[in-house]
Amino acid sequence: MDTPLNVAILVYPGVEMIDMNGPADVFIKANNLNGGKYRLYTVAENNQPLISEASIVAITPAYSITNCPSPDIIVIPGQILSEDPYQSGSGSPALIDWLIQVSQKTGIIIMSVCVGAYILAKTGLLTGKKATTHYDAIDYLQKQYAKIQFIKNVRYVQDGNFITTGGITSGIDGALHLIEQLDSPDIAQQVANVMVYNTKAPLPPGTILPT
Repeated sequence: MDTPLNVAILVYPGVEMIDMNGPADVFIKANNLNGGKYRLYTVAENNQPLISEASIVAITPAYSITNCPSPDIIVIPGQILSEDPYQSGSGSPALIDWLIQVSQKTGIIIMSVCVGAYILAKTGLLTGKKATTHYDAIDYLQKQYAKIQFIKNVRYVQDGNFITTGGITSGIDGALHLIEQLDSPDIAQQVANVMVYNTKAPLPPGTILPT
C-alpha cells in the first residue's frame, strides 16, 4: 500500500463533537474498505487536555501544532465557546498562523465543518472563493468577509483545495465527497450505508434561507 494520507483533525476548547466525530468516522469506515489509506490524528495548539462543547468530553490531543505529522487533509470543526449566549470561536493567533503555513503544502485539502468556517475565514485563505457554513451563521460571516462568496442552502461547497460544509452533520457529507474523489463513489456509498446515512436527504425546511 502507498504511504497513508495524514488526516489532521483540529481540536480546541469547545470543539463541537459531531463536527469532529462525523468526518472522522467517515475516514475510519473508508479505511475498512481501502486497506487503511488514511492516518487520522487529533491536533491542538498544545498537548494539554481540553474540554469539548458543553464540557461533555475531555480530549487529550495526539499532537500539537509544533510536532504533528505533515497533514494532507485538515478537518476544522466548529468551536463553541459559550452556549448562553451562543458564541462561536475563531481560533487563536498561533492556530491561524499554523493553518496559513501548512496551507502552502502542495495538494493539501482543508475542510471546515459548520462554524469551523469562522476559523478558516480568519486565515484569509478563502478570500475570493466560494464557501458555506451553518445557516444561522452565514449572513454574519458574509458581512465580516465580503470577499468570500457564501453559498446558501447547500450541504458543502468545494472551491479548489478548500471544502466548507454547512451545519454540523454536513461534515459527513463533505467527508463522503472527499472519499468519492480519493477512493471512489462506490466506496463512498458503502461508507454511507454502513453509517446508515442518507446523502440524498433534502435540507430540513427550517434551515432553508431566502436567496
